[in-house]
Amino acid sequence: MNRTEILEAVRDYVDEKPKKEFIAGKSIVPASGAIISPEDISSVVDAALEGWFTEHKKCAAFKRALSKVTGKEHITLCNSGSSATLLAITSALEIFPKKKYIVTCGTNFPTTVSPIYQNGQIPIYIDIDPETLSPDLDDLEYTVYKYWDEISGVVLAHTLGFPFYESGMCEMVNGFFVADCCDALGSKVILGKKELDAGHFSDFSTYSFFPAHHVTTGEGGAVLSDSDDYKTIVDSYANWGRDCYCEPGQSNTCGKRFEWEWEHLPKGYDHKYTFTRIGYNLKMTELQAALGLSQIARLDEFTKQRIDNFWYYHRAIYNMQIEEFISMITIPQWSKPSPFGFPIIVKDGAPFETTELVEWLETHKIKTRRVFAGNITRQPAFAGLPYAKTDLSGSDKIMRDCLWWGVQPEITYQMREYVMEVFRDFFVEKGLL
Repeated sequence: MNRTEILEAVRDYVDEKPKKEFIAGKSIVPASGAIISPEDISSVVDAALEGWFTEHKKCAAFKRALSKVTGKEHITLCNSGSSATLLAITSALEIFPKKKYIVTCGTNFPTTVSPIYQNGQIPIYIDIDPETLSPDLDDLEYTVYKYWDEISGVVLAHTLGFPFYESGMCEMVNGFFVADCCDALGSKVILGKKELDAGHFSDFSTYSFFPAHHVTTGEGGAVLSDSDDYKTIVDSYANWGRDCYCEPGQSNTCGKRFEWEWEHLPKGYDHKYTFTRIGYNLKMTELQAALGLSQIARLDEFTKQRIDNFWYYHRAIYNMQIEEFISMITIPQWSKPSPFGFPIIVKDGAPFETTELVEWLETHKIKTRRVFAGNITRQPAFAGLPYAKTDLSGSDKIMRDCLWWGVQPEITYQMREYVMEVFRDFFVEKGLL
């Protein structure tokens, strides 16, 4: 059997596996998950047949594809979105003046904040706007003005794929700007007549390719920038901290591999084994990149399905006329989100608790999620750590009263109808409809 026949057999095998039928009330409606096609599996097997498993041709191709869809020139692939944020912040603190604080949002994912502490910095938490899920830019402006000479940079996320207004924020930033785009691949910001990708104005943007995200590599992430120099530094931290910038399988890219001189090393010591940073091994594998390369070819399709699912739920809930009890996110005219989920917020004074609605949906096999850590200063791992903050009442509101369910491409029309039937029944049972 030759290679072509092997790959055809793999696709046939995957295609012939029985598809799970959705049965309302018995089948789970997942909050997230990837669609893995026969072509995806075939792509991974094809990479395995090459016999080269560390970063190589598939990773290079995935970088080119990711650059094309995001508009960022330089890509460093890594093993997770969490690692991507660690690499971005660590690199930024080498490039920009290192001071005392890094500004971030109180509503956050833990591993967006962890690298701040790991780099010896202290977070200043600004609030979130519950209406849009964007960082409060008025709060940011006040904070930057107050702590101007003590801020190393800003790290902010496009929460659940709903972009914040980067261009307006950039005018306030003192230091570096890292955009956490892990939820937001495919999200756009409209500026004039241009549609710009989330992360466009950042020094570094980070992405996650965990199965819950817009495309998956199984586990994986990336750091994006538009600077050759920035990429060299990120690559070094992701590759054990070595000074050499050869790609895997290459040698002597610099042309003087055995001619470098360092104060404490033997003369002519191998540049491939010269380490100038305290680094990590955070690289992506060829198998992961092969899956990502196949997935990203369908990004437009995935994004359209997410948007369609989002607006289906939005219209259905709007027509229920229950705005007295719950609110949906406001999407500004300049924003074109690629939604990660469908968030709703239970209003203050509603005649039910948010947990009641969560339990109702979960009991009916509709999986829900909260907005990650909510107000992260209340999380056990972070509550005792030093931080500065402004008022975080919006973050408290999100932590207490916001939930979301899935809009990923695997959500079928039958699933959507069932979700809305169960959701409506909750208000009927409460005598509110």
